[in-house]
Amino acid sequence: MIGCENDPPGPPPVENQPPVITGLNDISLPLDFGTHEIDFANYVSDQEGEIITYLVSNSNDTVITISLDYTVLTITEVGTGPSDITVIATDGHEGHEVEASFTVTVQGIWGAPDYTGNVTAGFLDFNGFGEGHIFDNPIYGLTVEGWDYDWESPVPDVQLANNDHLLITNKVDRQWYWIDYKLAKDYDFTGKKLRFDYSYFIAPAFTGTHWDEDEDPAAVDIRLWFVNTGWSTGGAIYFSSLDLEYSTKWQEVEIPLADFGSFWDMPVDPSKIRYYGLEIWGGTSSAPISFRLDNFGIVD
Repeated sequence: MIGCENDPPGPPPVENQPPVITGLNDISLPLDFGTHEIDFANYVSDQEGEIITYLVSNSNDTVITISLDYTVLTITEVGTGPSDITVIATDGHEGHEVEASFTVTVQGIWGAPDYTGNVTAGFLDFNGFGEGHIFDNPIYGLTVEGWDYDWESPVPDVQLANNDHLLITNKVDRQWYWIDYKLAKDYDFTGKKLRFDYSYFIAPAFTGTHWDEDEDPAAVDIRLWFVNTGWSTGGAIYFSSLDLEYSTKWQEVEIPLADFGSFWDMPVDPSKIRYYGLEIWGGTSSAPISFRLDNFGIVD
């Protein structure tokens, strides 16, 4: 008998594998972040250690722009909101393109911290009322109206921002508008204060005059006010007397109601308040009035 010995089979051929992308998750970036870098070398691996090349795209260049230097992606801030980034990685072999997407969200400006003092029936924190123009997201009891010099009714630029505060802008020449909040009845707010938080405040030089009352076409100012049910008593105070300043951080203002002056020559009486609000006039497209408002109302 003649025997023979078979050689054992060799190992199977190793197939070249495409790259693998892992861990590229959605990210949120704060307002004013400037630039943010992502190194794809931390998220892309290749079994054979071959050189990887990348192709990236960005869905919304009004939010961010992107640039790629070898493996490093640089995200540059443009606006706020979401944008989807898609990355395609390949080791150069046919059919070895792998793709992943993630969302970059640039956060908008958040409202002021919630007020923790004692509030009254007349208080608005604007939380949970939506986002966008106030006309599309009405708040019960809150009215926004306006006039121009031709006694037409323009649409005031009052926006709910980030579901938690107001963005108020006046940039239309010779326009006057007001925001008022109606309470259920006359309230006695003797000894109390009107308070609000503001940020990003810009305005031309205030004049301390009202174009409707003083027939001053150059008048620029903002006025806080309150009245009773019959509009027979009320108080007012001009922003021009408050020395507000530009700041990206929220600033707090509290004004005793007793410090308000007369509104339309009516006697000042904080013991009967049904409406309170503010009115704005004098902004233009080249020199707008603009500010963010939160936690607006009457407190102890």
